[in-house]
Amino acid sequence: MILACSGWACTRLISVSKVPGGNPVARNDPEGFAIEFMICGDCGKNFCDRCHAPGSVFRAPRCAHCGGKLVPGRRLEQLSGRPRPAEVEHHDRAVSAIGSGRFEDALRDLDEAIRLRPAYATAHHWRGIALTDSGRPAEALAAFEEAIRLNPSDVPSRFEKARALSLLERDAEALAAYEETVAVEPRYPAPQVNRAVLLMDAGRDAEALAVIDQAIALLTSGTAVGAGQYDLASAHSVKGAALVKLDRCEEALPVIDYAIDNGPDSWNDHYNKSVALEALGRIEESEIARSIADSLRDA
Repeated sequence: MILACSGWACTRLISVSKVPGGNPVARNDPEGFAIEFMICGDCGKNFCDRCHAPGSVFRAPRCAHCGGKLVPGRRLEQLSGRPRPAEVEHHDRAVSAIGSGRFEDALRDLDEAIRLRPAYATAHHWRGIALTDSGRPAEALAAFEEAIRLNPSDVPSRFEKARALSLLERDAEALAAYEETVAVEPRYPAPQVNRAVLLMDAGRDAEALAVIDQAIALLTSGTAVGAGQYDLASAHSVKGAALVKLDRCEEALPVIDYAIDNGPDSWNDHYNKSVALEALGRIEESEIARSIADSLRDA
């Protein structure tokens, strides 16, 4: 049997085998597979031996998601089919509701999950997500801060805290929060990309370019974690904008073209391309790019 690890951004699979010492394929590929793992007795999440908390002689390790006790993976069959606590049911229902855009339903379930288990870290995280998506970033900020207090290694909540601060136009605090996220997980490129955007908004274009170059280097190194499908294209989009602002338009064009060719349609990329082409005296091409930008913006 193969299970997924619930550790954030962990790509290792968990091999469950009755073979003494574990499945030999898994045993010979420790980067791809874990043989030792733990299970949360409450929410049922599985954690490989690199992702679960260590615990101590006198205290069982706790689940980073719900705070429940972790038990050895050998008890998998024993725990299978066991009913989940009510707060876990509320949490899982809320996550599903968020996925379908039913934020008020999600908030009701999350409030109940937190009432039943105040230390439910991911319930606070998802409450922050629902509040952000409902246009309530100030309340979301408090939810993310509580999630971080309960689980200081919670990278997604740190990232979302920074995003909430940005939505509240508290840009200096948002920059600091993105930097804290990078400090906790240097291999996560998204906070670097967003940090570069904030630096550009503050007129610190040369700093923004240096930061986005770091993000691109990370994304192309094969060592990034938590990266999305379009993150590299988004990073090129930001770099192209920074180069245009720095009047380095010849350099900007291939960077912007990469963003256009590899990312979702963005009027901003075509607009920046238009500005760069105009600065280079390529007026006809600039007008075409501006027309595309206008049509995408008005769509």
